[in-house]
Parts: sequence; C-alpha cells; structure tokens
Amino acid sequence: MKTILLPIHLAAMGVWLGCVLTEALFERALLGKSREHELLLSALHKRVDIIVEIPAFIVVLVTGWIMLPSAASSSLLLTKVASGLVAMAANVFCVGLVFKRYAAASANNWDVFARLDRLQHKVGAVVLIGILGAMSVGFYLYARA
Repeated sequence: MKTILLPIHLAAMGVWLGCVLTEALFERALLGKSREHELLLSALHKRVDIIVEIPAFIVVLVTGWIMLPSAASSSLLLTKVASGLVAMAANVFCVGLVFKRYAAASANNWDVFARLDRLQHKVGAVVLIGILGAMSVGFYLYARA
C-alpha cells in the first residue's frame, strides 16, 4: 500500500505547492492594478482554491494519515507532520479568507477587501513555510532511508 500511496502523496504535495506559488503570481500580477483586476483576482483565486488547492491538500492529508503508522517514529518525522499540519491548518484558514475577500470585492466593500487581503497574505506565507518545511524534512528522511 505504501508504494502506491507515496507517489500519490508526493504528486499531491507538488500540486499543492505549485498551486500556492501560482496564486502568489496571480496576486503579484493583478493586485493593486484596478478594482476590476482585484475582483477578477479574488474570483480566480477562489476558483483555483475549489478546483485545485483544496483537493490537493486533502489528498496530502489522507495519504499522509494512512502512511503514518508504517513510518519509523522519530523527532524528524514529528517535525515533518507538525509542519504539514501547520500548513494545512493555515491553508484552511486562508481559504476562508479567500472566500470572504471575494465576497467583499463582489459587494464593492474595498476597505474589508484590503484588510482581508493583508491577513490572507500573512497566513499564505505560513502555508508556504509549512509546506516547504514538511517537504524538506520528508525528502531528507527519504534520502536517509
């Protein structure tokens, strides 16, 4: 089972990381250009979260959970799991912010949009750091095995 799940887990991790980085590029390209661009950005970000990001991190969570009992317990493994769980918790919170930011943009409530946007970018940084931490430790553990 582990031989099937590991490639699925790694592929989903790659999709999740790629999605987060792509969304960061959307943000850099569209944020602050105009209200129309920001409405487009918030709609695009929401759609990508629904279609790509949420399914990717759910697959990572499920496959990781299933493989966890067969992994050799160590402090590094706990660090990897903790980093991944921090990234997931932050991502769930960030998805909520994305949905609220879209609602604010759709209602032309740009003050709320700006407040949510700032918070979303801070939480998004936690997501990215958590993903990179979990992946780095995971690759180290894999190379060491």
